[in-house]
Amino acid sequence: MRNYSEAEIRDVVVIGHGGSGKTSLGEAILFDAKLVTRLGRVDDETSNLDSEPEEKKRKGTINPHVTAVEWQKGKLNLIDTSGQGDFVVDTMIAIGAADSALCVVSASDGVQVYTEKTWEEADALHMPRMIFVNKMERERADFAVVLDQIHRVLSPQAVAVQLPIGSESSFEGMVDLVAQKAYRFSEDGRDVTVSDVPASLAAATKEARDKLIEEVAGSDDDLMAAYFDHGTLTDEELQLGLQRAVAAGKLFPVFCGSAAQNRGVQPLLDAMVAWFPPASAGRTRTGSGKSGSEVRRSPKSSEPLSAYVFKIIPTEVGKMALVRIVSGKIAADSPIWNASHDKGERVGQLYVFTPGKRTSVPEAHAGDIVGLAKLKLTRIGDTFSDEKELVKFAAPTVPAPVVRYSLHLKGKTDEAKLAQKLHDIHEEDLSLSVEYDPATKETLIGGCGPVHIEATLDKLRRVGVEVELAPPRVPYLETIRGRVKNIEGKHKKQTGGKGQFGVCYLDLDPAPRGTGLVFEDAIVGGSIPRQFIPSVEKGIKERMVRGGLAGYPITDVKVRLFDGKYHDVDSDSRSFEMAGSKGFLAAFKQASPVLLEPYMKIEVSIPEEYMGSIIGDLNNRRAHIAGMEAKGKYQIVIAQIPMSETLDYSAFLRSATGGRGSFSLATSHYAEMPQQLADKVIASAKKHVEEEEE
Repeated sequence: MRNYSEAEIRDVVVIGHGGSGKTSLGEAILFDAKLVTRLGRVDDETSNLDSEPEEKKRKGTINPHVTAVEWQKGKLNLIDTSGQGDFVVDTMIAIGAADSALCVVSASDGVQVYTEKTWEEADALHMPRMIFVNKMERERADFAVVLDQIHRVLSPQAVAVQLPIGSESSFEGMVDLVAQKAYRFSEDGRDVTVSDVPASLAAATKEARDKLIEEVAGSDDDLMAAYFDHGTLTDEELQLGLQRAVAAGKLFPVFCGSAAQNRGVQPLLDAMVAWFPPASAGRTRTGSGKSGSEVRRSPKSSEPLSAYVFKIIPTEVGKMALVRIVSGKIAADSPIWNASHDKGERVGQLYVFTPGKRTSVPEAHAGDIVGLAKLKLTRIGDTFSDEKELVKFAAPTVPAPVVRYSLHLKGKTDEAKLAQKLHDIHEEDLSLSVEYDPATKETLIGGCGPVHIEATLDKLRRVGVEVELAPPRVPYLETIRGRVKNIEGKHKKQTGGKGQFGVCYLDLDPAPRGTGLVFEDAIVGGSIPRQFIPSVEKGIKERMVRGGLAGYPITDVKVRLFDGKYHDVDSDSRSFEMAGSKGFLAAFKQASPVLLEPYMKIEVSIPEEYMGSIIGDLNNRRAHIAGMEAKGKYQIVIAQIPMSETLDYSAFLRSATGGRGSFSLATSHYAEMPQQLADKVIASAKKHVEEEEE
């Protein structure tokens, strides 16, 4: 593959709902570009794009896949993305790495949830877009119905540039409204037959073409003037107008075809090269310089180097960083500056990606997407920059996990091996979270949904790491409402020889929320020697970790140590640790202990028609509604909700809204738990509590 300049490159992300046929379209593109000799299919696991075992198992894309396609003397960097919400983070990052988007919609299923979400992300970046109505050969395929839905749900600026010839089992090809010609295809789709528009479609073609001309004329003042003067546009004016309108994001051409039958793919490729803007006309990206000042980088090879990593993928030669070059050039076997870590690394080989192989190239220019292997420091979101003219782009925002599970080793798996593999997976997948909760003593794995977590477990199994999942324990806390005075803590043990003896007297009061432990040393007169007072505090702290009500950590208490007793021979540090622990536990039990439960801030994004049912459910989950606001087509409900009520919320919301709702969680605060519910938690936890009273 030759070296391409920024004026010859187009970076296109393929978006849409799972099952719309994005990967099948990619397979057809590979076949038509003669990168493969047979049409790969997802269903029979012969896909060239969905090559990972987890993708073959689920018959769907999980990781973004980049493929370089040479077409019409240009280069298309196609980024195939997942159509499942569980892998939304990777998809959104991939959208940001592209300049244009191709949205795939099923002719039989219409505009689905994830199509709408990814379209909105592309819209927020003002990306040029085209729409391919796929699966015209399927039952219930109806181009007119889907086009109307596209207008209503995605954009009224979507305009048909083709009409199908037939549908369902009679689908033959399409009419090109610009060229006013009919396209039909050979059995494998590679050979295109061009003919006149069928008489049966002449009237519909004229009507649709007139509509197209009106829309194109309305997007440009000069074309509008020509339209008023002549009542139409020439073919050249129509082509030029479409190119300008698509590049400016004013119009979104709608195509039709069948990826599975490879019909309509070549005209689509022609249009992407003709109408999508090259990388040289892509958007300028903004980052921060050495002093924090704003730095802008345009997609020109003549500017200083700037690039960023949008994905890490595993390969047989180690991890590969997928890099979008924003400006400047990257050469093989050269130093490179990682602005995110403020350190230099060395580039070995540069790779471009084609099915089943990587091709090394000596150099890559602004606008290109390449792979860099064996970089030691590099992570997703890192910026490469000219060291002297520094720029650092903002790292991608990763939402908090919406599902969490407790992770337990199964069998004889080495804990170190598990930890290393989870670390490796997290480097490839920012949306995966792994953390240890000291309150519940659990390792927690979190992600964007159950499918996301299951795919992670499949990756672990591939390397012989077997684990099992369980619902996470809620990290409750314990505290007190009352105050008690003059509580004795005594430890005495005599087994022959030197014994153990320590006595302390404590007062216990509630402390402000979030305080933890406030320890006051009020000893006077040497009733407890000074060297043993820290031991009393240590014993109290250890007891607080173990809890006194249900085995959860104790917090927000003030302890006043004011008196005690000791023995010249038998008293030691351990004696007073035990005395402090026992005294604190006795005082805690008398001070009206209560259970605190964690609350989360939840933001639920839903279409307005679901507001009533969602708010009703939140109320049933003991949530406190804090506010509501409109955001585009969605309503945002903001609330404080007990963590225990969120454990199954992902599944509920997906079911209740048909997948159209989403939510985010953030830690908020702790609050006292209602007694009737606390009693159930305490009863359930009793068997885990070890009261170390001797």
